[in-house]
Amino acid sequence: MKNNKTLAVALLAGLSLVAAACGGDDETAPATNAPEVTEPAPEVTTAPVETVAPTEPVVETTPPTEPVVETTPVPAEAVCPANIVVQTDWWPELEHGGTYQLIGPNGKADKSTFVYSGPIDPKYAAGGVETVEIRAGGDAVSFTPVGQLLTTDDDITFGYINYSDIIKDSGTTPSIAVMKTLDLDPQMIMWDPAQTTVAKPEDILASGAQVLHFDGVAYIDYMVEKGYMTAEQSNPSYGGSPTEWIAQGGNFFQQGFATNEVYKYENEIEWKDGKPAPVAYYTVGELGIPNYAAAMTVRADRLEELSPCLEVLVPKMAQAWVDYLADPKPVSDALIGVNETYDTYWKISEGLNEKGLALIEEKGIAANSPDGTYCSIDPARVQTLVDIFQPIYEAGGIEIAEDPTKNYTNDFCAGAPGR
Repeated sequence: MKNNKTLAVALLAGLSLVAAACGGDDETAPATNAPEVTEPAPEVTTAPVETVAPTEPVVETTPPTEPVVETTPVPAEAVCPANIVVQTDWWPELEHGGTYQLIGPNGKADKSTFVYSGPIDPKYAAGGVETVEIRAGGDAVSFTPVGQLLTTDDDITFGYINYSDIIKDSGTTPSIAVMKTLDLDPQMIMWDPAQTTVAKPEDILASGAQVLHFDGVAYIDYMVEKGYMTAEQSNPSYGGSPTEWIAQGGNFFQQGFATNEVYKYENEIEWKDGKPAPVAYYTVGELGIPNYAAAMTVRADRLEELSPCLEVLVPKMAQAWVDYLADPKPVSDALIGVNETYDTYWKISEGLNEKGLALIEEKGIAANSPDGTYCSIDPARVQTLVDIFQPIYEAGGIEIAEDPTKNYTNDFCAGAPGR
C-alpha cells in the first residue's frame, strides 16, 4: 500500500511538470506572429548506401520525486506572561498613546476598574503575550504611587515611573527603567499672564503666590532648592481637577501637562469672566530638569525573571510608540471614548489631541534617543538627574541607592526602531 501511494505521488508530480511545460511561466519568451523562417534545403548528392546497425532508442527517465510533506511552524517559546499589565500614572491621555497602541482602538474599557484591555495587536505580539491590560493611575488608584503598586501587586508587569521618582524610591522600592515612553517631560507650572508677570523662574518666588501641586512631586523640591519658590508657597492639595482654578480665577500657579491643560484652559474651561483665557507656562525641562516622564519600569527583583521576555517584547513596545506617533488619530480618538466610559471629571477631545500632538513635535517631547532608537535612556541625562535629586533627597532624609545611575538598562533596546 505504501509503494502504491509513492507511485501515485510520483505520477502526479510528473503530470504537474508536463502541465507546467505546456502552460509556460513568467520567464518564457513571449510568442510572436512572425512567419517561421526555414533554411533552404541542402543540395542532395548521391553516395553509396552504408549499412548502419540499428541503435537502441534513447529512453529519458525522470528521477522519482519525494512527496512534499507540509509542516506546521513551531511557535516561539512563551517567555512572557500571557497577559501583561501596565500600570500608568494617570487617566488615559495622548501622552500614553504608544502603550494603548499595543491593543489598538478596539479594546474594552471597564468603568468599574478603570482598565482598558484586549488582545495584543499581532504586530506587537512576542514571547507568548496574548492580551494587554492598561490600568489608569492618579486618582483612579487614590494617588497611590506607581512604584508602590508595582511592588505590592505581582500581576503588574510594567509601571510608568518618572526617573526622578525612580531615584527617590531606589533605596526602598527599587525599580529598573527598561525603555522610555516620551523623551522629554511635558509636565509644567502654569499661571495667568494677565495677573502675574513671569520673565524668569525666580519671578515665581517674587510673586509670593501659591503653587498648587500633587503631594510629593519631585520638581517642586527642586524649585525650592533652586530658589524658584519657597517652601511656604508649596500647596500640595491639587487633585487634578480645575475646580480650584475656576473658583479663584487662576490667581496662583498650578501644575499640569503642557500637552493637555494649556488647551483646556484656553479653549474649553470657562474660568475667567465666564470663558476660557490664555495661560503661560514653563515645562519642567525649561526649569532645568531633563526628566524622563513615565519611563517603562519593572521591579528590580523581577528583572532577571523577566529578562527573556523583555528581550523580545521591549523592541515591539518601542515599535508601538513609533507607529502611534506616525498615525496617532485612531488610538487618540479611541481614548476620548475610554474617558467617556470611565465618566469622571477627566475628559479629552479631538481638538485637545491635535494641539497636544503638535506641541509634542514642536518641543521634541517625542524625539529619538541619541542612539537613534525610540527606546533607550541617555546615560548622561541620568547622571544629570542623579546630580540634581540625590542631594535633595539626602537632605530630606530619604534613603536612596548608593548609585541610582544603575536603575535603568538599555540591554533590551537592541533592535528597537527609531522614528
